[in-house]
Amino acid sequence: MIFKIFHSYSKLKQLFPILSFIVSVILLSGCTSSSNENAFSSGWSYSGGDEGVTKYSKLDEINISNVSKLKVAWIYKSGNTKGNVQLNPIIIRDMMYITTPASNLIAIHAATGKEIWQFNSSRNGENLGGINRGIAFWTDGKDEIIYFTSSNYLNAVNAKTGIAIASFGDRGRININDGLMKPADKMNMTSPASPVIYKNLVIIGGLSWSSPANVSGFDVKTGKRVWIFNTIPNPGEEGYNTWGNTTFWKDGAGVNVWGGLSIDSKNGLVFFGTGQPKDDFFRAGNKGAELYANCVVALNANTGEKKWHYQYIHHDLWDLDMPCAPILADLYQDGIKVPGLVQLSKTGNSFLFNRLTGKLLSKVKESPVPASTLPGEESYPTQPKVLWPESFSQQVLTKNNLTTLTKEAHQDALDAFNNSDTGWFVPPSLKGNIYYGIHGGAEWGGGSYDREFDMMYVNANELAWKIKMQDINSIKDQSGEMLPGKSLILKSGCASCHGANLEGMGAAPKLINLIGKYRQPMLVDVITKGKGAMPGFSHLPKDDIEAIASYLLGSSKAGSIKKNNEKSIPLYRSLGYTKFLDKNGYPATRPPYGTLNAINLKTGKIQWKVPLGEYPELTKKGIPQTGTENFGGSIVTKGGLIFIGATRDEMFRAFDKNTGKLLWETKLPFGGYATPCTYMVNGKQYVMIIATGGGKLGTVSGDTYMAFALPEN
Repeated sequence: MIFKIFHSYSKLKQLFPILSFIVSVILLSGCTSSSNENAFSSGWSYSGGDEGVTKYSKLDEINISNVSKLKVAWIYKSGNTKGNVQLNPIIIRDMMYITTPASNLIAIHAATGKEIWQFNSSRNGENLGGINRGIAFWTDGKDEIIYFTSSNYLNAVNAKTGIAIASFGDRGRININDGLMKPADKMNMTSPASPVIYKNLVIIGGLSWSSPANVSGFDVKTGKRVWIFNTIPNPGEEGYNTWGNTTFWKDGAGVNVWGGLSIDSKNGLVFFGTGQPKDDFFRAGNKGAELYANCVVALNANTGEKKWHYQYIHHDLWDLDMPCAPILADLYQDGIKVPGLVQLSKTGNSFLFNRLTGKLLSKVKESPVPASTLPGEESYPTQPKVLWPESFSQQVLTKNNLTTLTKEAHQDALDAFNNSDTGWFVPPSLKGNIYYGIHGGAEWGGGSYDREFDMMYVNANELAWKIKMQDINSIKDQSGEMLPGKSLILKSGCASCHGANLEGMGAAPKLINLIGKYRQPMLVDVITKGKGAMPGFSHLPKDDIEAIASYLLGSSKAGSIKKNNEKSIPLYRSLGYTKFLDKNGYPATRPPYGTLNAINLKTGKIQWKVPLGEYPELTKKGIPQTGTENFGGSIVTKGGLIFIGATRDEMFRAFDKNTGKLLWETKLPFGGYATPCTYMVNGKQYVMIIATGGGKLGTVSGDTYMAFALPEN
């Protein structure tokens, strides 16, 4: 009904300007804070399309019969090329809101791409970069406010003027680290997922590599924290006894909420998925399931009180955290349609729930798994195995999965396979194990859901990884001495992003040859405060930060050196996240390496699966399309289309949602590693994607925001 009203309004606006003005006044007078889905919305007023993050649009002007005619409607360039934008924008009336790698908020005209205003979130030269995946809009019919995060701040900005809301916290922003168990400058918490709105609350999830995370609700006008849910339970809270380490709630880190949140306003519920504790692969002496790690959680949105939870991995040692926001869907329980929820996972599973009761609708069996072989690690004895719905990505590496691109590549893969641990939930080891899932299955882009046909569409990665553990306290130089600088780097987790040899991975830069680029005080400041997508490490002792900086600047023996006769307790760490690749840089497994999947939520079956992306050089050799690793989600429309960028080949594509047939594609100037959106302004439908490259795929970075539309008749 809303769409019909808006569509009619748009036609009137073109034909009768005076009548259009009257209609505008009437429609605006009916706006409320309970929902953004009102007549002055252009059809995409939430990051994720709606509060249930379905990424579905009722628009059908662009459809399967004419999508091949799409042309560029406008291009906007922010001028900020140093970073990866993963934002899903929102559109209110004819104004689109976007952010930049520097965490500036920009309003542009959604039909022309012309900049209206720009808000700089930094003060006094602050470096407030980092990942931002969404923004939120609130109105009470009079005031209109945009909420977005920049580093450790939640900002409130007047949606019409681009001026900070002075009454919100400290002149328009709050430090989300204030009022927690550590001093604010030691928490290092950011919030990459989109804020969500419930009544007069703005709710966000936290991410920290050095402190326990949480989900908090803040007053939309003042910024005062109204409630908090600790994802690592404090003493006396439910779940506290599932942690063997009774001080992890204050000394540990992680259980982050970085994938996103969804809201059921009607029933007053907020939902989210959580990540694993830190460190990722080894947590000695911490026996137990470790709630609320690797869970989907439902809270009372008014109070933050837990309503229900489900843990899909116990005591995660594989970095298989919940990657995306839960999607609100219509599901069937005993043949009766119920309010449902779908949580997609890195393991390629679809966990289905009755979202009001938490009853699991998927068929799951708790199954035994191997024990850890690392001294001190007490892995969990069982893990949930999903029997229904069908998995949408590979879960266990076998010899039949190994590459056959060349004989040499196959033999190298076979040698690695024979010298590694493989299998279902085999814990990390000194031997090393190879498994799927660190980059999905599903990733932060999640899926798109078509309620009309009970279909879920999800892009997946089919890439295996090799994780090998080592006692970092045993690392020595040629003289037999310990290397404290290198040891501290490995202990602090730097290798997980920058590689074991610090040569960089994806968008994470090299940490070698820094002499001349940095001086000691500058590098200490970057390590302490963070830079761009890199978090700060202010929780580390000052001496350790100095030792790391000295090591990176060429002093291999910086810091105190242990004597050879001292015995160190083994401390196991991975020497880096290593993709299972052949010598030419292609996955050492059989294609497809990336897929787009249609899951029928009634039957639980994969209705169709197609490769997503290609390596053009392999296609030219006659090799069938392989798909590529991909980051960024899809949207689905009433016009019968799925739009998605995401792929390494930097293409933007449209597929027939019924068959998976490719209908249209275009080369983007940079990789489109963000979920697109579609909206209507002045009776015309647009499809827009942010194409800034970079990110985990490490392609060339740029600053392009690009919209497409059908040509004028």
